[in-house]
Amino acid sequence: MRTRLYLLSAIILLFCLLTGCAANRTVVLVPDPDGHTGKAEVATTAGKCLLEKPDDITHISDSSSPPEPVSTATKEYISATFSEVLAIEPLPSEKFILFFETGSLKLTEDSQKTISVILDAINRRSALTVTISGHADASGSTLINDRIAFERAGMVQGMLLQKGVDPKRMTLTSHGKANPAVPTPDGVAEPRNRRVEVVIR
Repeated sequence: MRTRLYLLSAIILLFCLLTGCAANRTVVLVPDPDGHTGKAEVATTAGKCLLEKPDDITHISDSSSPPEPVSTATKEYISATFSEVLAIEPLPSEKFILFFETGSLKLTEDSQKTISVILDAINRRSALTVTISGHADASGSTLINDRIAFERAGMVQGMLLQKGVDPKRMTLTSHGKANPAVPTPDGVAEPRNRRVEVVIR
């Protein structure tokens, strides 16, 4: 049997019941934690079918028989059959954006409050990785923007270190004025680009 993923936003649940040398397989397509559903092609030497809607399901008796026609699995069936698989499914990452005053390392008032929310998420998830990315707007030179973006990321990292976050879990990157949240011409002081993005996994 071959299962081909068309989009990475698909979660494929595969259940095998082994009987001697043969295997009965059930394949279900379920949405990812963000609610997106991709597509999956299930193929044997005798035929194939396409799973493309949430909870689409097919069964395969062996590699020389075609997949059964696609139907819709009930939530109860998915929960009962794949409970162990669903229990170990990793949580989706959480992303936070902190904004800064123009030309400075000072967080905006709202972003100062977000630090405690980030810490709560790190502790709640027992986070394995915390990626901190610094950014700047296009109002200064490339050299200045590279420096201030790096310093902003380092400042946020320092705040998390002071609160006890393991430094081995944190990764620091800096993008200067590259990768803006809101593309602008050079010289434009766009507040949404003066930011640090924190991604927790």
